[in-house]
Amino acid sequence: MLPPYLGPPLGLDLNVAADLEVVDHVVPGMVVAVCAGVAALFVRRGGSAEASPAVLGLTGMCFLAGLWQVSTHVPLVLDGGATETPWGSVILHSSPGPVILAVALWLTLRTPAADSAEAGPP
Repeated sequence: MLPPYLGPPLGLDLNVAADLEVVDHVVPGMVVAVCAGVAALFVRRGGSAEASPAVLGLTGMCFLAGLWQVSTHVPLVLDGGATETPWGSVILHSSPGPVILAVALWLTLRTPAADSAEAGPP
């Protein structure tokens, strides 16, 4: 959620409309924050992360928010390096999306068998 608001003080500004920044950063960021927080509450209260349809749905929503952020920043990355889109600003604006996408995908696709195999014998 923060790149559009941290960029200008750091000298990494992009000339983008404020409403577009809200749609590209704030909305998916809020979805991730709320869904990840609720999923963490489910797990902390003794629920199984892998067996819970609610946790699966919540991590899936985080994945979709990351996918939204990645897809909306593709044109920005393709225009990177131009006078109006310097690479520093492009990297700041476009790097959170792939991280969210990868982590949410991993959390959504992991299985109980894989987790128990990683834990080793009881």
